[in-house]
Amino acid sequence: MSALDFGVHKKCLGNMDPIEKINNEIVSIIGFLDENGQPSLSSDVNRHFTKMLLLSSASYFEHEIRKILIDFIETKSGSCSEIVNLFKRKAIDRNYHTYFDWSYQDKPGRNANTFFSLFGDKFKLSAKKEIDENKDLSRSIEAFIEIGHLRNTLVHNNFAAFEITNKTSFEIFELHQLGKGFVDYIKNKLNNVCVDNDSMKRHENQSGDS
Repeated sequence: MSALDFGVHKKCLGNMDPIEKINNEIVSIIGFLDENGQPSLSSDVNRHFTKMLLLSSASYFEHEIRKILIDFIETKSGSCSEIVNLFKRKAIDRNYHTYFDWSYQDKPGRNANTFFSLFGDKFKLSAKKEIDENKDLSRSIEAFIEIGHLRNTLVHNNFAAFEITNKTSFEIFELHQLGKGFVDYIKNKLNNVCVDNDSMKRHENQSGDS
């Protein structure tokens, strides 16, 4: 399936995230230019759109991860506003980019262990085991980290003049789609932590009452 066909196909689907909507618009514009004999203009537009799509994807991931963490804290604290605000101000706001090792020797980082370790060794080991057993999840993490790595490279190297020469807008979109799997994994993993801990507490309470 070509990039154009893929974009048209996605347009027919509901529940698109904002990045999918942007990608559809990009594909439509580039397709229009190509069909009307404007290959040079199409190339220029694609080059600028690639940077926009990259920053949009990175921003989307940051928003989703922060929301997942805030929801997690609200659940664990019983929606205690004081605890939620404390974590938002000291552990979440403006701290997202410290959660991951985005780069390793000028290349994308290798894993999300820095993030997993924030929840303790037990959580980290559990996540590592699940990742080792799931190649799709491992690839999703790699894509997520690569988006963050490319974002940092772009914003710290004269955004207007810097060129992303090793990725097209379609390849950035593919990374975004893969990276969403990691976001979903984190959400489910933390939800399960809440469920498992609540079940353990109920079991302990029942044992104490018997």
